[in-house]
Amino acid sequence: MSAPQGRRVSFTHESKSLLDNPLGDPHHRTVEVLLPPGHHPGERLPVLYWLPGFGATASLTTRGIVFGAPVAQQMWAAMARGSAPRALVAVPDCATAFGGSQYINSPACGRYSDYLAEVVTEVDQRFRTRPEPAWRAVGGKSSGGYGALIAGMRGDLFGAVVAHTPDAGFEHAYLPLLPGVLDTLRQAGGVTAFLARRRTGPHDGPFMVAMSLVAMGMCYTPHAPTAPADALPCDPATGVFRPEVWQEWLRHDPVHLVAGALERLRALRLLYLDTGQRDEYHMHWGVRALHATLARHGVAHEYQEHDGGHQGIEHRFLTSLSLLARAWHTERDDGP
Repeated sequence: MSAPQGRRVSFTHESKSLLDNPLGDPHHRTVEVLLPPGHHPGERLPVLYWLPGFGATASLTTRGIVFGAPVAQQMWAAMARGSAPRALVAVPDCATAFGGSQYINSPACGRYSDYLAEVVTEVDQRFRTRPEPAWRAVGGKSSGGYGALIAGMRGDLFGAVVAHTPDAGFEHAYLPLLPGVLDTLRQAGGVTAFLARRRTGPHDGPFMVAMSLVAMGMCYTPHAPTAPADALPCDPATGVFRPEVWQEWLRHDPVHLVAGALERLRALRLLYLDTGQRDEYHMHWGVRALHATLARHGVAHEYQEHDGGHQGIEHRFLTSLSLLARAWHTERDDGP
């Protein structure tokens, strides 16, 4: 017997925040919304905003590999079992010409934090939601997990944050990748020649890692316009480190942001972090540093490590959803 299925709908809207963005990316964006099994129009539901990782398609209904079910099907099955909250799941498209926006406002890429707020408004207007922060959650993996953390730290739209192996502890997450990225850029003939491969490929592992660091530089730079080569923490031609650029990156590191965001973090009903002990990019050390920093400041949070890597961990989403179900159930008991 097949598991109960929900339904996928989508809408396209015109974004004021992304109009005339610096990269010339589209300001008409499509948002995927998953409706739970047995959904009926009069039902008022909380919303989980799910943020895709770097370079990922803004959809939970597609399947990246032949093994396993798409994330949407796994979520719907968990909702039917009662182990995941009965909720809408909205997936915004915050991709850029460089692959990702980190879901922040960047003078070099565009106002993607503002755009995420636009999506919340659109969803509340188009669907019967519970339009209060206590009934909104934001989550994701990798860059999506980073975006969820930043949304919880810098704004008050969301009452719960779920972050699977988020970009954090940039000394661990990014710096070890730099030598390999410099080799990739050099082999391509420099940053400009490398970026020309965005359309032609090959889009192999080294390309994606190099592209991600180029994109991070564009997201984190405070300058616009800026050349992608100038936004890297070291000169791509000589390897000379640029401490002043690196400090600009660190201003966006969740580990460094905790101390200034304590009030918002402590107001969250759920803050969930997890990471794989075999992460291919050693990002578990950055997440461990974030966990330790939160604990040092007395911020309540759920932290788990699992015996996995960076890829193929979609089943972990169901663990965080079970905790979100519990948090929303508690809110329901406390609320009107």
